[in-house]
Amino acid sequence: MNFNEQEFKKIIRPHMRRCRAGDLEHNQRAAQWVKKLGVGRDDLYLIVTAAYVHDIGWRDVLPDKKITLDELIDHEEKANNNSEPNAREVLGQLDYSEEEIKTVLRIIKSADTRQTNQQDEEIMVDADNLSKLTIDHLKEKYQESEWPRMLELWKAEIPMRIRTKMGRKLYPELLVILEKRLEDYKK
Repeated sequence: MNFNEQEFKKIIRPHMRRCRAGDLEHNQRAAQWVKKLGVGRDDLYLIVTAAYVHDIGWRDVLPDKKITLDELIDHEEKANNNSEPNAREVLGQLDYSEEEIKTVLRIIKSADTRQTNQQDEEIMVDADNLSKLTIDHLKEKYQESEWPRMLELWKAEIPMRIRTKMGRKLYPELLVILEKRLEDYKK
């Protein structure tokens, strides 16, 4: 397949705008991390595709709304159940083969469940998690009162989710930067 990333972003944008506030921007950051973590892979376009749509299950669940941790927990299962049909709908309208669609769906599922069996899934899960470690992510997606809870959740859970060598190196560095940015923001 000849993957045109700019065209794909235009096509996926209206679907992702129907998701939670910040999902589009988060998915774009995740795609950038995929490119860094998966450099040189022949199937990189499939992991990048998955990154751009990995939160499409949130479409029409809590549209364009900054959420709380409790809302995330309450609606995550529904969103995860929506991932496959929503992604299949979008990818089916494009030039993806059935085999490519199945691969993208498998990679998305790894991001939803945070469970990996293959290297492409590890790249996606790490990209998803590393892309969260910015103040922009917090500002775009969560009510400000929830930021401390999200930070504590990420401190507790992300180290157990990270799978790649590069991800394990980058996580503590990104966490320190995020904590510093939050301290500066409060001033």
